[in-house]
Amino acid sequence: MYKFEKLGRAILNPGNWWAISHGVVPTIEHGKCLQDIAPASVIDVGANKGQFSVFATSIWPNARFHAFEPLPGPSAKFEKVLRGKVTLHKCALGDQETELEIHIASRADSSSLLPLGEKQKQLYDMSESGKLRVPVKRLDAVVAGEALQAPALLKIDVQGFEYEVLSGISGITDKVRWIYVEASFVELYEGQHLFDDVAELISSLGYDQIGQFNTSYDDKGEKVQADFLFESRKS
Repeated sequence: MYKFEKLGRAILNPGNWWAISHGVVPTIEHGKCLQDIAPASVIDVGANKGQFSVFATSIWPNARFHAFEPLPGPSAKFEKVLRGKVTLHKCALGDQETELEIHIASRADSSSLLPLGEKQKQLYDMSESGKLRVPVKRLDAVVAGEALQAPALLKIDVQGFEYEVLSGISGITDKVRWIYVEASFVELYEGQHLFDDVAELISSLGYDQIGQFNTSYDDKGEKVQADFLFESRKS
């Protein structure tokens, strides 16, 4: 029911029609979470088919955009939908430059550099459909200097690999004012760092949590994951 409601709201904005016609519904649920910020640059890590970038380019049309998506299918759809508005980097991000296997889920936007855990399979009725070796880079080695205008928003939705991505941003924290990250309270992917670890790392980088949004729960009412907004103490 929520998916139909979201689609109905998205259709009300003509700016979304091109994306929707290609099967991409923008993540308008982030609107209330981010309504009070005005980034000059936006970094979309875990871009998939462009759901967040479509939303972001609509509300911040003058910002500079960088997106990261390693899977060929979603990245091809991203390019078709965003039509050059966003610089797309076809790699994954982590704490060092390397190559890793991405575990492809039956729902592509749940694919991860970590194996799917039993909780993920059970809660979301999905399975692993294959693996693909992809390049992994540090964010601060890819986007730096003139490519990143402050203040920047860093959005991370990488299915359990958040800690590793955040471990590769130390070189750009002077320009990133906000970090908006999805993190889990329970292990959905094997070996993932949970929210407390992620929040501790972000705090050590110089940020304070200023919001929690879009919390999801399991059938027992236990918290599973949520979106968290952090702001630099230097701002």
